[in-house]
Amino acid sequence: MNKNKLRKRDRIFNKISNVIDYLQTSWINVIKVIAISSFVLFACYMVLVWMSTVERIIFEIRYY
Repeated sequence: MNKNKLRKRDRIFNKISNVIDYLQTSWINVIKVIAISSFVLFACYMVLVWMSTVERIIFEIRYY
């Protein structure tokens, strides 16, 4: 027996619909998504853009 497979278009629509429903439940969820997205974008910026401009990184511990 063949199970009814969802088309790719329907699966994507269902995922987008679930995300919209999740975001509509609370402002806290919106803030969480924005915070996580901004952290990921900042990390990508650090790796892809900023790191190529750095000549060297020196980790140093000084005792006085």
